[in-house]
Amino acid sequence: MPGTAPPEWTQIDLTSRRGGAGQRITAVILAAVGVAGFALSFRSLAPWWWEFALMAFGCAVIVLLAAGLWINAGTSVASTVALQETGAAVVLPVVAAFETSDESLRYQLQLRLPTVDEEFVVHACGDRRCVAAGRAAPDAELPVLLDAAHKTWGVVHDAQGS
Repeated sequence: MPGTAPPEWTQIDLTSRRGGAGQRITAVILAAVGVAGFALSFRSLAPWWWEFALMAFGCAVIVLLAAGLWINAGTSVASTVALQETGAAVVLPVVAAFETSDESLRYQLQLRLPTVDEEFVVHACGDRRCVAAGRAAPDAELPVLLDAAHKTWGVVHDAQGS
């Protein structure tokens, strides 16, 4: 369709299978705590409906957070596996960096993609490798998995390529 903007590049936060499994174990423990909290408070708070309703709401929120963590772990690992299968390992130059220190030291890194249009993507991170690249910009490079066909990319942090 003429006149439409090209699709944007999508950054994938690379998650190893071990990291995804750890997130899912945490989600199961969190859900169990929510269910146990509800079960243990049911008998003692049943006569006071207002306190019981607040406890039930709090436990439901905990279970919903656990479900979100479980789902996010699955999609992150699936996206990482797809990018590893279709993407290529490249090294992208860091053309600009902006320090965004809130509670911890983080940098927003502007990376130049190896495309004809010389497109740029932004990666915000506090990983030690990204902080070092931010301090050394514009003379730094970062290892990236890049899939030009699907317009997806992800910065490789240490051993996350596995």
